[in-house]
Amino acid sequence: MNSGSNLGAYLQRFGLLAGYGLYLSTKMKRGVRTIEVPGMAKPIYMRTGTSDRSAFNEVIVKRWYDHPFPGGQPRLIIDAGANVGYSSVRFAELYPNADIIAIEPDSENFELVERNIAAYPRVKAMRCGVWPRSTALVIENPEAKSWAFRVREAHEGESGFPAIGLNDLLNGHPARCIDILKLDVEGAEKELFADEKCHDWLARTNMMFIELHDRIKPGCTEAMERALAPHNFSRLHHGSNLILIRRGGLE
Repeated sequence: MNSGSNLGAYLQRFGLLAGYGLYLSTKMKRGVRTIEVPGMAKPIYMRTGTSDRSAFNEVIVKRWYDHPFPGGQPRLIIDAGANVGYSSVRFAELYPNADIIAIEPDSENFELVERNIAAYPRVKAMRCGVWPRSTALVIENPEAKSWAFRVREAHEGESGFPAIGLNDLLNGHPARCIDILKLDVEGAEKELFADEKCHDWLARTNMMFIELHDRIKPGCTEAMERALAPHNFSRLHHGSNLILIRRGGLE
């Protein structure tokens, strides 16, 4: 999206003066900065001049994750692929009584996650990936940008980084269901949906925000559609997200 339409989104969201000032402060500076966002209780941190600004535009300015949760207040929110934590912070602002788990494997991103969620005691950060089961992963293409990394399970003797299974997260929380799952995991959704045990967590999930990455790993959409077929979700699109909402909800 071009800079003119981004500016328009700032003005629409925050008004003329505050919107223009915030637009300039995120665009013109460089380095890690504290960003005061009108209407948000706490400031957030941004590495200006990086892709953090695009994430800020999507989550905070354009509110891609603000679609209302149906039926009461969510108890457990899993932010898989938290990046620098903006979506976790936004969920915490929208649902202050929910437990939120922010999952991010990249070490530099994770530092910003921890800084951004520090003011929200119900948000827990985990430096790991998400996979069909708890295991170790390696990056197949380390020369790529972090947003384009492809991962696979580590072979015996390979050093990698940890990943956790959604069923393991789910079974470890007293709610016993995922009220909101945000899934932006750069292609690992293919393995998540292709795994036969995906139906265990899908059957206990109320709402999902999914960004598909067939451009990185072909077959993501096909795996998701096959997995969703037995489940009763309505769907709509907002930004790059597919939003899935369970018809009838879970108790």
